[in-house]
Amino acid sequence: MAAGQYVVEKSIDLRHPLSIISRASEKPVLQFQRTSLFNIENGGSLSLDNLVIDGSEAPDAHGNTVIRTSRYSMSRNYKLMIDRCDFRDLDVNHTFDVLRGYKNTFADSIVLRRATFTQVDGHVLALNKETDDIGIYNVENVVIEDCAFKDVSGSALHLHRGGRDESTFGPLLVLDRSTFENVGQGKRNKTKASIALHGVQVAKVQNSRFRDCEPLDLHLVVGE
Repeated sequence: MAAGQYVVEKSIDLRHPLSIISRASEKPVLQFQRTSLFNIENGGSLSLDNLVIDGSEAPDAHGNTVIRTSRYSMSRNYKLMIDRCDFRDLDVNHTFDVLRGYKNTFADSIVLRRATFTQVDGHVLALNKETDDIGIYNVENVVIEDCAFKDVSGSALHLHRGGRDESTFGPLLVLDRSTFENVGQGKRNKTKASIALHGVQVAKVQNSRFRDCEPLDLHLVVGE
């Protein structure tokens, strides 16, 4: 994609892997006029590289999201890769998430590298829909490296894996070399955390800085 400003008038439904890449010195700016920009349907995956995602043209309605999974059961896993992208102005109304994973959808990997998230009136990664607590969860591997989160009303990551079934290896989290400033303090953030982890099997958090943030909430689940 060349440099410039692009306004997307319809949501993009992904039923196969898609990569959007820019090699321009000035990052292209993508704006969108629907409640979501990308919908990952069964068979879809998404990779974004060197882009700006701007939410200022989104509808004035609560519950917008940049990327969402299918609202129906997906029988195939997906992957989401984001590198060198800037997400901004996701605050036209409240509860504006970057990624929202719905029930009965599962990511093999969600990887954020060298990305920034600014003015987000929701969660960055909302992966908390499997609340039946029977050992099912929304993602196996989450990697966040060299990222910056600033003025995020919700959590940078809300990941839930409940239940007593210990037959799974994940979720697995690596968070490294990232900064968090004014994250998690929105009045609608029910987690009351900048990062909320429930039942994550392995979590490695290092070399990161939190400033004026709600705490990291780690809920361990062993047996009951």
